[in-house]
Amino acid sequence: MEGRSGETGRTWFRSDRFLCMNGDWFFMTREGSQEGPYDSQLQAERDLCIYIRHRNDDFMREANQPDNSQP
Repeated sequence: MEGRSGETGRTWFRSDRFLCMNGDWFFMTREGSQEGPYDSQLQAERDLCIYIRHRNDDFMREANQPDNSQP
C-alpha cells in the first residue's frame, strides 16, 4: 500500500487466525478469544465465517437502533 505524500512507508502485519494444538483446531478472534476445538482447519474456517457474520449483524443492529438518549 502506498503512503500519502510526505509520509514514510508503513509495514502491514497479518497474523494467522488458525492454530492447531494436539490435533485440535482453533481460531482467534479480534476480541482476543480462542474458539474451538474443531476436528479440522476447514471446520474452524467455516465457523469463523459464521462468527464474523454474526458479529457484523450485531454491529449493524446496534448502529440502526434509535438514539433514545435525546428528550
